[in-house]
Amino acid sequence: MTTLASQADAAHALMMLLAEHGDMPQPEFELYDYDTDTGAPDWGVSLVVRDLALFEQWRAALDLAPDDIAYRACHHGACLVAIGEHGGVPVELFAVADVPGK
Repeated sequence: MTTLASQADAAHALMMLLAEHGDMPQPEFELYDYDTDTGAPDWGVSLVVRDLALFEQWRAALDLAPDDIAYRACHHGACLVAIGEHGGVPVELFAVADVPGK
């Protein structure tokens, strides 16, 4: 069973992001359960912005490498994704854009 306490590291990383980048534009955020090699549940932080300029601003603030940006289809649009770590916790940064006609 997953407990609230199992999310403590991810919650702490999110609080660190809030403290360190409180003047940044607000992303949507959530704590997410990601797969590990051991099969044990672990938690990370997901940040979502809906503007490419904000994605770049957050990417730079999180010190995520430009070469690590990937494109993927998601929901009813397109996403740019950059994955890194903050406070020892995985952080996923997404830019979501609508695709016309979808």
